[in-house]
Amino acid sequence: MSNVMEGNDRVGGGRAGVDRAGVVCSLVCAVHCTSTAVFPSLLVALGLSALVGPLFEWGFTMLAILVASTALVIGWRQHGVAWILLAFAAGIAGLAAGRLLEAADVHGVGTIVSITAGLSLAVAHIASIRANRSWNRARYQVAREA
Repeated sequence: MSNVMEGNDRVGGGRAGVDRAGVVCSLVCAVHCTSTAVFPSLLVALGLSALVGPLFEWGFTMLAILVASTALVIGWRQHGVAWILLAFAAGIAGLAAGRLLEAADVHGVGTIVSITAGLSLAVAHIASIRANRSWNRARYQVAREA
């Protein structure tokens, strides 16, 4: 039974922590994309113009892709649910495509793609947390019965 405890979604080193960080990162990404599309002048007026700049956006995109990629690999190894893998892959590809579209001055489409990608990643992270919990409970039951 080692580290496996009933109802605990942490098996071995904080796998759920990566997904939890991913949910926060994905939702912040979606809010950021929405706010920079709808209220860019307000952000500049509030002194938050750095949030609209390409350096911040590329950095945040790379962070989101890194967290999502890590969660994808860890989740796939643990629960192996194919649709969650596809949601992660679509979200990662969407973030990259959205950033590239925005860099090419196709802002409306790039923003919509980025927001959709961020939401896809949030769904994938939440689903991965749930799948890991189910997997852990099943593993615990097997360990108890053995």
